[in-house]
Amino acid sequence: MQLLAKNIDDWEQRANKVLSHFHYQYADEIDLYHICWRYGIIIKPLDQNYFTHTEDYASIKHLKSYSIPDKIGRRGTIYIVPGLDAIEKRMLLAEEFCHVYAHQSSQFMTDKLMLNKLECQAKRMAAYLLMPHRFLKEIYVAAINEPVLVSDIADHFLVSEEFAHYRLELIYQHKVDGFVQIRERLWSLEWIR
Repeated sequence: MQLLAKNIDDWEQRANKVLSHFHYQYADEIDLYHICWRYGIIIKPLDQNYFTHTEDYASIKHLKSYSIPDKIGRRGTIYIVPGLDAIEKRMLLAEEFCHVYAHQSSQFMTDKLMLNKLECQAKRMAAYLLMPHRFLKEIYVAAINEPVLVSDIADHFLVSEEFAHYRLELIYQHKVDGFVQIRERLWSLEWIR
């Protein structure tokens, strides 16, 4: 496993640009509510009482989250279903923030192919935003002393295991279930299923 070579794609650059305005020292300090506030993004419950047009709500009431970017700048409104657990809410908020930050069109105004592309882009940027490379280095250091499993990584970053798998696959191009040091080298683990 090679840790030094690092290719940064456009979505990671965007996430790093957002994070550069904050001085987080630890992964669990990344506060999406504060980031949204600083960018002028309003967060509201995904509830009929918060929509001015009931026909708009009828078309999205089955969703867990939804965002509406403003026409100018990187501002907008994010709607999230109340009552979600903190981890799921954090991941949804990150993804919706990325939609507002990177996409200037409403998801209703696009066809299914474009919608899938926008969703993939937002998920990718959200992975970089919630699990930045500089904090992943801490995981590699910890794995020198003892094996680190994906469940430990997810707990460290306050994300789900599935999300942690996704982020690690962006780096290694294969499923990673953890890290372990063997004979002075750090290796990624993949369980045989």
